Amino acid sequence: MNGSDYSVTVPEAATLEGWTREYGYRYFGHLAVRSPDGQLRVPIPALSPAAKERWLHSQLQGDTAPASQREPVADSAGQFTLLPEVEADRQKLSLLGISGKKADRALNLLCNLQPLINGDFAARGYRHKGELKKLIARNFNLTTRRIEVLLTLYRESEDPIVFAKKTPGPAKGVYSSLHPSTRTFIDTLWLKGYTKAQIYREVKRYITFKAESPGCRHNFQYKIPSRPTVEREIDRYSALIQAGREGQDALKAACGHIERSYLDLASLERVESDEVKLNLFAYDPRRPVNRKGEPWIRRYWLLTFYDARSIYPLVWTLCEGSEHELRRGIALEDEINLFVALVREFGVPASIHSDRGRFRGREWGGEPYQQRIDKEFAPVNGIFQRVGQLAGLPDGIRHDMPRVHNPRGVRLERFHRWPADWFRGKPGWIGANTRERKMTHGDQDAEKYKLWCVGKLPPGEHSPLWTRDEVFAEVGKMMEAWRDHNSEGTDMCGMTPRAVFVQCSPASSFPRISEEQLAFATAQHFENEHIETGGIIELRDGSRYSHPLLTGLAGQKREVVRLRHDHSFLTVLPAQKGEQTITAPRRVRVGAKDPEQLDSAMELQNRVFKLAGEMTKPMEYDPGSQFVEPPKAAQVIHPSEFMAAQPAPEPAPDFPETGSVEWQSEGKGPRPKAWDFADLED
Repeated sequence: MNGSDYSVTVPEAATLEGWTREYGYRYFGHLAVRSPDGQLRVPIPALSPAAKERWLHSQLQGDTAPASQREPVADSAGQFTLLPEVEADRQKLSLLGISGKKADRALNLLCNLQPLINGDFAARGYRHKGELKKLIARNFNLTTRRIEVLLTLYRESEDPIVFAKKTPGPAKGVYSSLHPSTRTFIDTLWLKGYTKAQIYREVKRYITFKAESPGCRHNFQYKIPSRPTVEREIDRYSALIQAGREGQDALKAACGHIERSYLDLASLERVESDEVKLNLFAYDPRRPVNRKGEPWIRRYWLLTFYDARSIYPLVWTLCEGSEHELRRGIALEDEINLFVALVREFGVPASIHSDRGRFRGREWGGEPYQQRIDKEFAPVNGIFQRVGQLAGLPDGIRHDMPRVHNPRGVRLERFHRWPADWFRGKPGWIGANTRERKMTHGDQDAEKYKLWCVGKLPPGEHSPLWTRDEVFAEVGKMMEAWRDHNSEGTDMCGMTPRAVFVQCSPASSFPRISEEQLAFATAQHFENEHIETGGIIELRDGSRYSHPLLTGLAGQKREVVRLRHDHSFLTVLPAQKGEQTITAPRRVRVGAKDPEQLDSAMELQNRVFKLAGEMTKPMEYDPGSQFVEPPKAAQVIHPSEFMAAQPAPEPAPDFPETGSVEWQSEGKGPRPKAWDFADLED
């Protein structure tokens, strides 16, 4: 073979590589050598290994290209001779106004992707699809991801125009060639009010300073961007950044921010409630130990009602909550008792605002317990509805969520900073976070309290922790200090919460209800309670109630109401108009687990049986003289004569009023506070 056999023309080299004629001249331009006949020829060693293999295969078989590259065949002039099935695609592109080099590139790409479209890449000599994708991506200056997108679009539309469209670049504002630190520097200067020329000048000075710093490596160069690049970075800013340059008011307007105002509210028109856990340890002397017998040290929750207009604390209470610090376990009874105190002291509020954990559920205002026929007669369900209607609010007390879901956006949350600062340094203080807790003496006070409980401290030394009552008294001082401090809150005008609360109070007094109405509105409601045989109603806590009128309702179900502070009776509500409301007293049940109470009940029962036997004695009977003497009439003894003949009972012991169990008698252990035989009567 002569020298020309070891070289190919530029179009042939481009065909072996799978490129277009233009890309072949651009790639092999500096490697091609002009032959004596005037053609530019590329040496075979300059080709890629795959192209060399194809050239060798073509020389051995006498073919111009392997089977996998047979679709686009270029002549010496560089013009493509397409297969007949591709001519229809060329006509489609020409009708759409696409012709020339753009159409040739699209059809050439389509022909090279045919093995992937038809799935016969293995028959064309490729081991897997990835090998062919990488080869086509390198030859057409594309990415494998772009090839996958083109294949997906072509399978959906079967239109060759997808290969003629320009590859879409990154969206505006998504991609930037600037370093992140440089972009941050430009953002800061723009928000400060610098012009584009000033920003570009500062960027040059900033990058130059970094490049000349002592810690910079010599082999690393900081590239200074051009001024158009910096201006494009500024032009891509969103409307919020543009508004932030103009000031806070423009930024609020761009964000749709609405200034909150409390001027339209009156005192007690909207009451907010929240809880905060105090940052100190305390104990309750009434319950000094827990179930395990260990000293019980607690962190109490402070549950408070505030007036939304003046941030005025109305009522508050301390709740034990859960033993775990991260869980909120405030009981329902604590919420109801605090609400009752609010209504008693100030009146009925128009609405209650709280977070998702407080004042929710059936007790406060759920759905009706049962389907009612007459809505006017049927009592409304829920404490908010019952109390509101008694106070003249047709829809009851409204319960709403906070205005915003972000706790930092509620100005009530700022009040929690006040108790955190107030109890700083007090006995048992543990700090507001883990870092502060390591610097406090709260844990040492807790360990010292445990030694104080077992009497290991020197005589006369007091407890290192406060009691619950002492903490509650300190909370009262804190609330009074808050009520009288000058506030800088929204629409407070520098006045104290007490002054704003009094000034914004309505001319007429707040709506109030009587104690009886409040007790009935906050009572416990039980739905569908079964009336057992004998007119007995047994609730879930085991208490039993009965009344003779309930005997005729045995087997039916009724809704019953029981006061929270008085469990001696319950009220059975009527099921329809015309029925009577029945008040059933409680029946005391004596159990075998209480030996003292059981002995008292047995003693009372024996005395009653003895009294009944003595009152009616049977007639005397003598079998031997039944026909001699007539039988005597039964002797009747008056109860007063019987009681006079009985010895006087021993006086009951005098128990302490606090209900303690320190008194014992004859080694029998603790006994109840008083003897009440009337409660044992059935």
